[in-house]
Amino acid sequence: MSAQGLKNGAFLRHNTYRIEKVLGQGGFGITYLATDLTLDRLVAIKEFFPKDYCDRASDTSHITLGTSSSAEFVSRLKAKFLKEARNIAKFDHPGIIRIHAAFEENNTAYYVMDYIVGESLSDKVKRQGALSTDDAIRYIKVVAKALEYVHDKRINHLDIKPANIMVRESDDSPILIDFGLSKQYDSDGNQTSTTPTGISHGYAPLEQYNDGGVKEFSPQTDIYSLAATLYFLLTGITPPHATKLIDESIKFPKYFPTSLVPVINTGMESARKRRYGNIRTFVTAIDNSTNYGIIDDECTEISVVPETNHQEQQDNNHVKDSRESSSRTKPNYLRIGVIAITIISLLGIIVSMVGPKFIGNNEEISGSTSDTVESEDPEVLVVEEGKTDHLVPWVVKDFPIMTALGKCSYSGKLDSDTLPHGHGVAVWSKGDGKKYDGEWVHGNMDGQCKYTQRSGDTFVGTFKNNRYHQGRYTIISTGEYFDGTFKNGQPDKGNWYNKNGKKL
Repeated sequence: MSAQGLKNGAFLRHNTYRIEKVLGQGGFGITYLATDLTLDRLVAIKEFFPKDYCDRASDTSHITLGTSSSAEFVSRLKAKFLKEARNIAKFDHPGIIRIHAAFEENNTAYYVMDYIVGESLSDKVKRQGALSTDDAIRYIKVVAKALEYVHDKRINHLDIKPANIMVRESDDSPILIDFGLSKQYDSDGNQTSTTPTGISHGYAPLEQYNDGGVKEFSPQTDIYSLAATLYFLLTGITPPHATKLIDESIKFPKYFPTSLVPVINTGMESARKRRYGNIRTFVTAIDNSTNYGIIDDECTEISVVPETNHQEQQDNNHVKDSRESSSRTKPNYLRIGVIAITIISLLGIIVSMVGPKFIGNNEEISGSTSDTVESEDPEVLVVEEGKTDHLVPWVVKDFPIMTALGKCSYSGKLDSDTLPHGHGVAVWSKGDGKKYDGEWVHGNMDGQCKYTQRSGDTFVGTFKNNRYHQGRYTIISTGEYFDGTFKNGQPDKGNWYNKNGKKL
């Protein structure tokens, strides 16, 4: 519990709400988890509490002012707080937090809102690492629709960041929260209320660092923050302060989707006039990214990052979304006759060009590949899922294959359909150091293994359907490691430890 917060078990509004615990505290308010006793449900309650100007009486729940000179200022802030509640209560959008009640008590003010069971996008990335391009863009586009709705009402949010976007557990929907710094503007674009200036470094544009904040309606201000949020979701890295981007350009890791680089650069321009003029233009730019649509077809490796300083672990965040099954190309049934004739010749060419060494019964592979198909690269055999459990005792060395993580050189056992089956070692192309040494089941990485990422991070345990399943993931740069089970390739049940084995 916050030292300045209400005590657990305290009651509000004539015993209607019971405080369960503090959820968080900022510069101007404290948010609690509470039980609505009349409806028997959990709610979130925000209390107006400007911590630099107020304190709480030790024997009551009442708020006291530090000095009498601050009374007028705090009174204006409280009026703004209640106005904020009334404004949000009028919102009717699925992507915006809902307000149910507002009232004054304890010499301060409160408003009651939905309690969202889930986690913020900030916590989500801290828990599982950078998001896939599809997931990141999906979240951003939903938030953009909510923000467009807010802008249509001449309101700037002014605090868009991953921590202020909750992801509801039940349907994976993002919800925009915390309008504590928002401003209302009139039809001429002039502010109709004052608000304390707040800065979320990395997400606030340059104009928010000025005295008085944003005095004129400015969709571009929220667009900057939304673009910065997208950058964080794709990298796990908090963007640089806006003051540092005056003379420097933002740096994009090598794994960042190339087609989205100009979108982020434009959205985070230092000068407002060079940014997108409105939310719709920003979303259109994302949709029109020339390479988007094939970004997520590129084979990428797996990413996990613990709840530590992610800005120092940039190299560990760059893997986004491995496929759940091996890459496969379905044959065109109109061409099945041609494929059947050419496949044997294709494999003969592969064997002669690559020169795999066969050990065991020394049989040729000709005629054993009726379920393989042509690749766009004639030197690469496309691995498809086998249809038999029969393991032919072939062992190949430096055999080129396509896996869920891309092209690689394979040494190990094959099944009757020339798919990796049994123990084998895959080393990925371009000498990047990515390596899987373990069990395979008809072309899929499945079983005991040791996997090394290009960053040097290692995983020792079991894979299931080409993803981490259970074991230990170690970050080479820090020595920290996660030991436990994984869900969808990301840490699920277990613990993080430092290099000395102490639980984090």
